[in-house]
Amino acid sequence: MKIKAMPNTKTYKGVSIYYECKGSGTSLVLISGTGHDLNFWSAQLPHFSPEFQTITFDNRGVGKSSTPKIGYSLADMASDIIHLLDELKIDKAHIMGFSMGGHIAQELAINYPDRIISLGIHHSWARAGARLKSFQETRLYLAQNNQREALTELSMLALHSSAYYDEHPLEMRNHREFLLHKSPLNDGWVGQLSACIKGDTLDRINKIKVPTLITCSELDVIAPPHLSLMIHNRIQESELNVMKNTGHVALMEAPEEFSSICLNFLKKLG
Repeated sequence: MKIKAMPNTKTYKGVSIYYECKGSGTSLVLISGTGHDLNFWSAQLPHFSPEFQTITFDNRGVGKSSTPKIGYSLADMASDIIHLLDELKIDKAHIMGFSMGGHIAQELAINYPDRIISLGIHHSWARAGARLKSFQETRLYLAQNNQREALTELSMLALHSSAYYDEHPLEMRNHREFLLHKSPLNDGWVGQLSACIKGDTLDRINKIKVPTLITCSELDVIAPPHLSLMIHNRIQESELNVMKNTGHVALMEAPEEFSSICLNFLKKLG
């Protein structure tokens, strides 16, 4: 599969974003989760790119994008996407975000409604409950104190469902290697985790008026279904799909099913 690698965007407010484009047609922007680069969506590209111009990118603080010392609010990261769309001369796009990316997507739709065709909020939340906040605060403590191995193991145990973890040792090894060696414990990790803890869109998401797909998984211990239901109940033009037998990173554990859910939603929009 040929992917068009692009240079980073021009620096805007001290930040330059690395991105890649695949396919043609209406633009579909994919926003990754905490500590993960654009390869987070690699299993979806073969499904999405034949239908859409699919744009993946490294959030600030990850991969080949800039890593500023400050400026990691959800609004900051949403503004990076608007700058990317402006540079690509894209007026409107479908937006999908996973986990932290789903929270950024909410902020994007609230602050820039005229730039959004549709929204995908995947395995995410609008306000961190006590359990999720404690989990993120623990990861933040480990990141701030350079406890890479502990942070990796805690993340791995929470990201994947128990059965999938046990049955896919090679994939677990590869994911663990990425977190250990390609996702540095720097200002980016700390900043993104802080954004996850402080970010709160719950009282504003009723402003979102575009068609919205919300997904979650029964076995997700990071963003369990009740957090997605809170979002669904507040966005009028939304539909909720609960995936079975998958953990938090369902896009990795069941890529074909997840991609099919997303494509069916997008195709209904015409």
